[in-house]
Amino acid sequence: MKHTHKLLSVAVATALLAACGDTKTTIVEHAPVEEVVEQDKGHDDHGHEGHDHDHDSVSEAGRLLITSPGINSVHVLDIKHKEVAGELTSSNYANRVYATENSRYAVLVQSEQGRVEFIDGGIWQEDHGDHMHPYEEEPKLSDVSFDHVKPAHVTNGESSTAIFFDGSGEDAVNAEVVVFSETYISGDKDKVAEIHYDTNMHGAAQSRGEYTFSTIRDPQTESTLPTQIGLYHKHGDHFDQEKVFDVTCPALHGSAQNHEHVSFACGDGVVVIAEENGEFVATKIVNPDSFAENQRIGLLIGHENSHQFIGVAGTELVVVDAEHGEIEKIDWSATENYRFAGGSFNYDGSHAAVLDTAGVLTIFEQHAEGDEHHWEVAHSVKVHEHELSAIPEGAVFSIAFSGAENIAYVTDSNAQHVLGYDLETAEVKVEIELDFTPERLVWLGIEKGGEHTH
Repeated sequence: MKHTHKLLSVAVATALLAACGDTKTTIVEHAPVEEVVEQDKGHDDHGHEGHDHDHDSVSEAGRLLITSPGINSVHVLDIKHKEVAGELTSSNYANRVYATENSRYAVLVQSEQGRVEFIDGGIWQEDHGDHMHPYEEEPKLSDVSFDHVKPAHVTNGESSTAIFFDGSGEDAVNAEVVVFSETYISGDKDKVAEIHYDTNMHGAAQSRGEYTFSTIRDPQTESTLPTQIGLYHKHGDHFDQEKVFDVTCPALHGSAQNHEHVSFACGDGVVVIAEENGEFVATKIVNPDSFAENQRIGLLIGHENSHQFIGVAGTELVVVDAEHGEIEKIDWSATENYRFAGGSFNYDGSHAAVLDTAGVLTIFEQHAEGDEHHWEVAHSVKVHEHELSAIPEGAVFSIAFSGAENIAYVTDSNAQHVLGYDLETAEVKVEIELDFTPERLVWLGIEKGGEHTH
């Protein structure tokens, strides 16, 4: 894989905003957050250039990075002040965006060009021994990038991020995985390691401390989907394969992790991996009888504070209970003739929300019954003003979750605004108007309550 570290020109423009994005509803005042107190620009005691802030003065609201369809210009919004903190240009159009493990950087996946770039959101914190010190600077395009064929799944562990590059059978380019931490992007070039395969595949990887769980495909099979899972152990700049789990996972697609388990979605169920007596053990939870013919889980969502995974099975949702070995359908399905558009847990794992392509936001709460937990619909709101039968053609609704507050942000490409929904009440707490067309978005800032793993 080619890693590049070159200086890139960055255009930064500041402008006022006020409206909404991927979903829409009524306006409610934003909950008060702390004022940002800027000091003189310069170098702080730790060599950082830019605006240093007093402790606890950096806004917890964070920032939103938003892409526009078909172009390589991205906007970074200051949520609290409802203004553009920076307008930046990537090398190519980013068809997918993610956040790194602590939400400091946005990952810009440029699939067609085989390139991944990073934007520093400009809000982060450092461990100063007796306290965590926050910083706030202008967002900027990093000089770090990865170049390899077909960057696909991007997943987060507690202390690292993994990117799976599918490679290409047609071009005889093998798959590979790169695992790195935010410290690598900020300058520690030793904080990266790779897995190299002898074939291409549409795979997935989950990094977990010094280990990475990653998929394996038989080169003789016609399908590009893998069928097995391997355990890889980090040694310097690479991983060595330690074992291949006996439990097979045909047509593997989708993975996630929480505090106790790593999970991979298969055509016939979900493989869950746990550590027992110092050894990683894999078991399979088979698809329930309630599944329709050929229905399978194709996407898994996890959170370190939740014992359960949420799975997307076509137009339906399920709960994957790894502790009890069960898969149970949730009382939700996408709006008729539409599909799942995005969703995740909130910052502390107490709520979850999903958005469909009809612009309907559904918020779930978790309820305990003994040692079992069930997810129930708490709110369902339409995030735009159109009748479902009259949604404008080509309308795109997207969702991202604050890593510090109980808020989900949605964008509406037609209304050109961002709305921030309180996941407790379903009320709109933030509304920001845009003077550009939004497509995808990701939250950047200082997290509270654990990572989000996709």
